[in-house]
Amino acid sequence: MRMLAIRDLARTVAAKANTVMALKLCRRLSGFIAGANSRCNRLSDVDKFSLLFQNCTDVRSLKKLHARVLTLGLGRDVILGSEILICYASLGVLCKTRLCFHGFLNDDLAQWNSVIVDIFRAGYPEEAILLYRGLKLRQIGLDEKTVTFGLKSCTELRNLLLGKGMHADSLKLGLNRDKFVGSSLVGLYSKLARMGDSQKAFEEILDKDIVSYTSMITGYSENMDSTSWNAFEIASDMSQSNLEVNRVTLVSLLQVAGNLGAIREGKSVHCYSTRRGIGVSDEVLGTSLVHMYMQCGAYQLASASLKNLVQSVASWNAMLAGLVRTGQSGNAIHHFSVMLHEHKVVPDSVTYANLISACAELCNSGYAASVHAYLIRRSIPLDVVLATALIEVYMKCTRIMSSKHLFDQLVVKDLVSYNTMIYGYLQNGMVNEAIALLKEMVAECVAPNFVTILSLLAAIADHKDFVRGRWIHGFSIRHGFFSNVDIANQIIRMYSGCGKITSARTIFASLEKKNLISWTVMMMGCLFCGHGGCF
Repeated sequence: MRMLAIRDLARTVAAKANTVMALKLCRRLSGFIAGANSRCNRLSDVDKFSLLFQNCTDVRSLKKLHARVLTLGLGRDVILGSEILICYASLGVLCKTRLCFHGFLNDDLAQWNSVIVDIFRAGYPEEAILLYRGLKLRQIGLDEKTVTFGLKSCTELRNLLLGKGMHADSLKLGLNRDKFVGSSLVGLYSKLARMGDSQKAFEEILDKDIVSYTSMITGYSENMDSTSWNAFEIASDMSQSNLEVNRVTLVSLLQVAGNLGAIREGKSVHCYSTRRGIGVSDEVLGTSLVHMYMQCGAYQLASASLKNLVQSVASWNAMLAGLVRTGQSGNAIHHFSVMLHEHKVVPDSVTYANLISACAELCNSGYAASVHAYLIRRSIPLDVVLATALIEVYMKCTRIMSSKHLFDQLVVKDLVSYNTMIYGYLQNGMVNEAIALLKEMVAECVAPNFVTILSLLAAIADHKDFVRGRWIHGFSIRHGFFSNVDIANQIIRMYSGCGKITSARTIFASLEKKNLISWTVMMMGCLFCGHGGCF
């Protein structure tokens, strides 16, 4: 528009024979056109480099591209800056992320926020936190978007210390009452099982929306304790605030009801969803419904709900898992047959794992072997979940070599598969093999957990094996398990069972926190060793 105005004015001036003025206006027009062309080329360069950065896969090429961007004077472009940051982060070069951002256009908070959001959404929360810190160091200021995505990054990393620091920032700026910041605080504290702090952050939000309420309810669904009942009160407040409950809220409420065995509340959620027509044909909601009823021991209601749902493998898996968990493994096998032949639902690896677990419960290695053979015939790959389930049933049925063969075939062995194998060896009295597998586990950089050590100690204590028990004691100290009171109690039981009452008393005395089991084990040990008067 401006270019057309200058051109028209030049023609008018020329018509009036003012040649000098016309030439000046023509030069100005030429300069404007050149500038416009330059800007068009620049936009073209930005698009071109953005594509190159998105496809860059090595640090050397990235550095060359970055240098070229700087040479062409594009280093202060915020769009390119975001792409460069994401590329450096994806290749693990953290120090460069701060350096290249410092070359951006200017100290504009909106631009910083844009890049922090881009970096977080690209899956690099560590870099988002580095930028948050850089923003504070420059004293540009913070707003609700900065703090929200800073808190989301802390949640991803489960970093309570940094999260508390950002919470303090929000309090100083009065942002803690913002619904986005408040919901992020609720999410952070819920993820770290600090439901008291989460509830407090929720109560401080001024203008609560559906996200705020759902974040709080979801937090209670993920943290099973006595305070989880608050989820139903929050849902009631939400309804009174004329906010429409959505599918995510209902799924979380069903999960809370299942965890607490609160069948009345679960039925209320079911009725609400039916009245409002929410999730009638929704697979996730339907599966949550079946799962909730099975957790509450309401098999008939779960079965009725399953019949009314769109048939999916997930809802059938919830039913099968519930039946196995409640000791109805025979019924689980029957339901599998119904699922397969009447409803023509195609099973997945979770279905087969549930079926194999049912075989383990029934000690039916023949049926498990049939399932195993079926998987082989259908060329269904044995992933770690299926293989571990088969290992468990074979071990339980004393088919040790079958278990070992399956375990050895696993390409990737995880903690669960190692623990299953170790526990199977111990069940069959093969302590040496279990310890050898523990050593292999450590050598393969798979960290044992307290379940691994506890099962080994319990078996060794039962066998009154002092030599192996002392080795496990040393192992638990070296790997930081001795601070666990349950493990310490098993070590006391092992030493006293082996007649080493002095060692048992030394460990008992060193315990900072003794529970009832600690005292009971120590007293029983003293009685066993003929030191009944030691207490």
